[in-house]
Amino acid sequence: MSQEEPKGEISLTQFLDAVASGSATPGGGSVSALAGSLASALVEMVANLTLGKKAFSAREADVKKILEEAHSHREALTSTIAQDIAAYQEVIKAYLLPKTNEEGKKKRKEEIQKALKRAADPPLFTAATSLKVMNLCQEALEKGNPNAASDAAVGALMADAALCGGVFNVLINLSALDDKKYVEKMKRELRRLQREGEVIKGQILALVNAKINSI
Repeated sequence: MSQEEPKGEISLTQFLDAVASGSATPGGGSVSALAGSLASALVEMVANLTLGKKAFSAREADVKKILEEAHSHREALTSTIAQDIAAYQEVIKAYLLPKTNEEGKKKRKEEIQKALKRAADPPLFTAATSLKVMNLCQEALEKGNPNAASDAAVGALMADAALCGGVFNVLINLSALDDKKYVEKMKRELRRLQREGEVIKGQILALVNAKINSI
């Protein structure tokens, strides 16, 4: 699957085959973004199963807002799948630069460092956006159709996987960087995302169990 591949032109089976192949891309970063996209889609599903139902008419405005935000996140995360592939391919290109002399070695190292920083951006976006999706999953559980509680719960678990996957993919890029100030700044942000994600996940799991047991 090349970075020139038109968006939306491959099937799910083709994507899975590309992931399963021996190619470095698409890899964990793209799969994490896909997981976040699926989480967003499940939030949209819960919202659509709630809207128009008389029993939930008082929550109509809130649920519409949830739907709109989830759709926006789904589109952004879907775009990130290809962005992650393109960014990592630039890392590969940098590593393939010639190192036949000192000047070449210096240029290669500089390009690798630049490419690694750029490659950290898509998974960071995936992690941060997936945290927002987790918040929407919680809102969907609180305000949505209780018969779709399990769907919101699966969405939360997918968003959690996307968040964690994004974090790991940022960290592996940071591990080869020389800019220690940049690395520490990024790690602080990753720790914040992880902490908030764990709190929200715990709240969601407690809420969904209560919802399902009360049906």
